[in-house]
Amino acid sequence: MRSSFAAVVAAAVMALAAPAPATAQIEVGVINSLSGNFAAFGERYRTGLQVALDEINAKGGVKGQPLTLSIQDDRSDAQSALAAAEAFAGKGVPVVIGSYASSITGPLAQFLTRRKVPLIVLGSADDSITKPGSPWVFRAKHTSTIVATAYFDYFDHLKATNTNVPLESVAMIYGNGAWPSSLGKVGKQLAAARGYKIVGDQAYDQGVTDFRPILNRFRAANPDILYIVSYAEDGVAITRQMREVGLGAKVIAIDTSAALPSFVQQVGPSAEYVATAVSWSRDVKYPGAGDLHERLKAKAGGEPSFYEAEGYLALMVAADALGRADPKSRESVRDALAATDMTTPVTTVNFKSADGVQGQNPIRSLILQIQDGRHVTVFPADLAAQPPRHPTPAWSAR
Repeated sequence: MRSSFAAVVAAAVMALAAPAPATAQIEVGVINSLSGNFAAFGERYRTGLQVALDEINAKGGVKGQPLTLSIQDDRSDAQSALAAAEAFAGKGVPVVIGSYASSITGPLAQFLTRRKVPLIVLGSADDSITKPGSPWVFRAKHTSTIVATAYFDYFDHLKATNTNVPLESVAMIYGNGAWPSSLGKVGKQLAAARGYKIVGDQAYDQGVTDFRPILNRFRAANPDILYIVSYAEDGVAITRQMREVGLGAKVIAIDTSAALPSFVQQVGPSAEYVATAVSWSRDVKYPGAGDLHERLKAKAGGEPSFYEAEGYLALMVAADALGRADPKSRESVRDALAATDMTTPVTTVNFKSADGVQGQNPIRSLILQIQDGRHVTVFPADLAAQPPRHPTPAWSAR
């Protein structure tokens, strides 16, 4: 295993080796999943990073120098990510951005902390990355606690605004990966704390395709709320099989899978009424959100999601810090990141370190609902474009 890792490191170093540029540039290292299980997400992040890069360089770069990205594919694998991180650490890049999955970014954060290289989290949301965290690790996007809290705030909001539709019980199904498990864990804690009765609680192995035995048990429990955490294909299969077995609920929330535009395309009308939490949306009431949506859409060649926006956000945060720091000093870049106070079309960014958390932006998660085949921001109320449609009708009534 050690010799295999050394070979991967050597390959990454060779891939990073290049002739010195003719003009001075500031280079940012990026570790992203461009192949393997998470490639669909990685491609979206790459789009957002490129839109940010174009914007930054069109405005003169950083300190009058062009910003460049050195992007390494982690192949959706932690060992490959660590090899790329080792190469970046040796090369001297001032900051690294990465990666998608929490199972990759967790080890990456620990390694770069030991090497004293600032890391800006790209897509991972597991609480443990910034709690207890590290003074070298910064995350502008949400965490599992922030996301789960947004869901239960939404459930509470629906319950309070429509007292004729009782919401008292919840059934949960989630994959056994780092992110789904963390969101399931926090969801159970919040359900208990807020007085919801848990009538179903089931983890499943990644790769499972037949969810009907679980869904039939849930149907017998007749939950008011379905709280589902699944990656892309899992969520599509679960939604199709829910309709097949007749499992419905007054509120259906599907995290991750339902946030993708492809979810609506794949499940069609069955996507209606489904809610999902995101860090950004095209219609959120943030200045510049609409313009950013159009630029992301043009670059992607299709409807973007919040993943593109998170890629954009990560690089904008890096450029802002580099502009206030000495790019040749990683300690200076780290200190500039810690002092970040900026507003973007995605969210405001102000990293906090308190209550056992380090380097975490207290971002507000948004709840989208699929209405008439489109994702619409419905919560929080002050950022919503439309009110939620509630309750979800039975399958037979659609």
